[in-house]
Amino acid sequence: MPQRPARIAKSSSRSSKTAEPGGTPGAAPDGGLLPVARIVGAHGIRGALRVRPHGGEATTLTAGLVVTLRRSGRDTRHTINRLAPHGRGQLLVELDGLHDRTAAEALAGSDLLVATDILPALGSAEFYYHEMPGFRVETVDGRVVGEITDTMHTGTTDVWIVRAPTREHLIPVVRDVVVCIDRAARRVVITPITGLLD
Repeated sequence: MPQRPARIAKSSSRSSKTAEPGGTPGAAPDGGLLPVARIVGAHGIRGALRVRPHGGEATTLTAGLVVTLRRSGRDTRHTINRLAPHGRGQLLVELDGLHDRTAAEALAGSDLLVATDILPALGSAEFYYHEMPGFRVETVDGRVVGEITDTMHTGTTDVWIVRAPTREHLIPVVRDVVVCIDRAARRVVITPITGLLD
């Protein structure tokens, strides 16, 4: 979920309780940094890293980009020298200052973060996972449904997890349901389909 812009889908009302790959793409920014991938291991003997983007892709990762690696609360900054697809949803990434396999292996499990200000501008029907927690959800007639706590990606449709006082709702992010995303007011307006809020 870069943290790519997610879009309000044209159609589909399917929902799922399956967690999104990576587990952290919905995390809120920390000091202007957003986790977009995780280092899963080393590749070769020259310090290349196998990186798995959250949500299956990370299109803001490019050669020349300065990224932050975070492991056990410790941050280090590096510049991407080179990256290439590696199959199975992974990337091969070469960073400055990393030249041998031992150093690369020590970074396994690290989160890879980018500055939020490099993320592409959003269209009116797009959102980033990290910005949605805390948005109030209400219906077109003003009924408050609850507050978004996370976004799941089911493979076909994004689903917002909305916490109400006594239960949770799963709201599919589709045009038949989502009327608007009001960033200024931090709210989402929906038209509930039959049974959605029962």
